[in-house]
Amino acid sequence: MTTEVPAETVEAANAKSRRLRELLQAPEIVIMPGAFNVLSALLFQHLGFQAVQGSSAGIANAMGYPDLGIGRDRTVAVTKEMVAAVSVPVNADGEDGFGGPEEVQETVRQFVAAGAAGMNMEDGVEGGLASLDAQLEKIAAFMEARQAMGSEFLLNARVDAFVKMREERGEALKEAIRRGQAYAEAGADSVFFFGPHQPDEIGTLAKEVPAPVSVLAAPGVPGAAELERLGVARVSYGSMFLRVAVGAVERAAREVLELKTHELMGDAIGGAEMRAILESRRG
Repeated sequence: MTTEVPAETVEAANAKSRRLRELLQAPEIVIMPGAFNVLSALLFQHLGFQAVQGSSAGIANAMGYPDLGIGRDRTVAVTKEMVAAVSVPVNADGEDGFGGPEEVQETVRQFVAAGAAGMNMEDGVEGGLASLDAQLEKIAAFMEARQAMGSEFLLNARVDAFVKMREERGEALKEAIRRGQAYAEAGADSVFFFGPHQPDEIGTLAKEVPAPVSVLAAPGVPGAAELERLGVARVSYGSMFLRVAVGAVERAAREVLELKTHELMGDAIGGAEMRAILESRRG
């Protein structure tokens, strides 16, 4: 079944896409925390982040499932709820497009219908990397679906060479550059490199790829200010904020269970600030 997207829905989503594109092309790095439900998206907006990245792993984990455990429909549904709640652009996590070229086109339509500004699409597959030709077919399908709707939906094309070629760091960098250049030439609005940690690697990617470059933050990766100096346009955080939150809950729960005290409850957000976060919800 093909999702039909009304013209007014496309135009409303286009406004968010244009805003996200402006942020990607600005001199300052855009910092996009990974939202895993509506409350986290509201919190990030309340704190002043200018855009939010949906985390498919975070969404699935928050619902009690592993990454890839809930499929496209439920991922789109939560993303739609986030979009409806906040005024900043939300970039969706489209995994691998949820299938081949035809499925990619339906994924694009569903996320545009949900009001998302753009989506990630990765080239990692079980056991390695998708062939470059196969991934370029998916990108072509993305572009075709976008054009057919009159949409400005962004593609953040993800390159998984660093996580799929862990033991061959030099070759991973060469492959990442090759794919990043090809994805940019095929029309990707930004190229997302998953896994580089070293400043020289990141700086080389930013220099060699003719599109805004995005990286994933993690312990050991340079901070946002240094990434900006290296030429990175965008930094995101995957499911890390969910994992930080679960870690805090685990520590507090262990204290209650094992020590029979509750001092860590003092770290909880105050009721007034929680109300302020919730009152920022659109509508």
